[in-house]
Amino acid sequence: METKANYLMIGGFVLGMLALVFVFVFWMSNFAGGGKRYYIVFESSVAGLTTGSSVGFNGIRVGEVQSFALDPQDARKVQVLISVRDDTPVRENSHASIQSMGLTGGSGVQITPGSPDAPFLVATAENPIPVIQADPGSGQGVFEAGSAALNNANVFISKLNALLDENDKAIQTTMTNVEQFTTMLNAKKEDIGQAITDVKDGAQSFKSLSTKLEVSLGDNMDGLTRQARESVQEFGNFMREGKRTAVTLNRILEKLEADPKGFLLGGNQVPEYTPKGR
Repeated sequence: METKANYLMIGGFVLGMLALVFVFVFWMSNFAGGGKRYYIVFESSVAGLTTGSSVGFNGIRVGEVQSFALDPQDARKVQVLISVRDDTPVRENSHASIQSMGLTGGSGVQITPGSPDAPFLVATAENPIPVIQADPGSGQGVFEAGSAALNNANVFISKLNALLDENDKAIQTTMTNVEQFTTMLNAKKEDIGQAITDVKDGAQSFKSLSTKLEVSLGDNMDGLTRQARESVQEFGNFMREGKRTAVTLNRILEKLEADPKGFLLGGNQVPEYTPKGR
C-alpha cells in the first residue's frame, strides 16, 4: 500500500508540473509576446513570412507573427495573426505591408502609424481581434517580387534581341565602315605622322619668327623714340635762339626809330654850319 501511495504522489506531481508548463506556454504565446493581437488579411501570397517573423511599427520592432490561416470565405486571402506590445499605438487608419528584411533576413510585417487624430483600433464584441487593413498590392512576397523582376528582365532582353535583329544589316554595315576606316588610317599612319610633324615644325617656326619680330620691333621702337627725343630737343634750342634774335632785332628797331641819324652815323651828330657875322 505504501508503494502505491508513492506512485500516486509521483504521478500527481508530474501531472501538476505538466499543467504548469502548459499554462506557462499558453501565457507566453498569448500575452508575453505582446499584449495586443491583430489580424492582417492579405489578398495574395505571403511567401517569405514565417511564424516568429518580425513585426515593426514605423521601423521599430514591436512584436512578431504568431500564425497563418486561409480566409474561410475566400481562399485567395491569408489571415496573419500578429502580436504587438501594449503601448503600440495602432489606429483605425493604420496599414500593414510585407517588406523584405534583406537578402538573407527573410520578410517582416510593417505597420504605419496612421493619422494622429484617428481613433485607436480596439477590440469589440463582434471583433475580439481587430483587423488591420493591408496596403493594396501588398502580400506578393519576396519571391514573387523577385519573379516579377526576372520576368521584366526577360521582357527587356527579348525586346533588345528583337531590336538587334531588325537592325542587324545596319549594324553590320556600320561595323564594316568602321573597319575600313581603321584600315585606311593604319595604311596612312606614316603620312599622318609626317603631317603632324610638319604642323608641329610650322608652329615652332612661326613661334621663332614671332619672337624675332618682337625683338626687332622693340629695337626699332627704341631707336625711333631716341630720335624723336633728340629732334624735340633741337627744336627747343632753335626756338630759344630765335627768341633771343627777335629781342635783339626789336632793340635795334627801337634805336633806329628814336634817332635814325645818330644810329646810322655812329651816334655823333655833325654840328650845323652857321655863317660868321651873324
